[in-house]
Amino acid sequence: MITFMRKLLLLSLILFSTLSANATCCSDYLADLYSKEYNSKVKIVSKKEHIEKYEQKIGDNFVSSIVYGVGYMKRPKCKKLRITYICLLESCDKPPIWGYVIPR
Repeated sequence: MITFMRKLLLLSLILFSTLSANATCCSDYLADLYSKEYNSKVKIVSKKEHIEKYEQKIGDNFVSSIVYGVGYMKRPKCKKLRITYICLLESCDKPPIWGYVIPR
């Protein structure tokens, strides 16, 4: 019984350590960006989001992380659109440098 509990505890620790991180600044940034493009309120909801450390310069900008995820985008009077998105972050406390939404 004790070995079963140990295995269960180790399995739960492994699962919790591999959960995706949530960087809500990315979905907020993309919602603002596409709201301006479509001239109407756009809502972007993230279902799964991952952050990969990059820490390199691209052109004149330093990129510390790449954020990518899946979710949906909702515009007024339109159906929900399933999306995949990507953003480049300079740092965690600043808004993203660049972002793009890909319909699925």
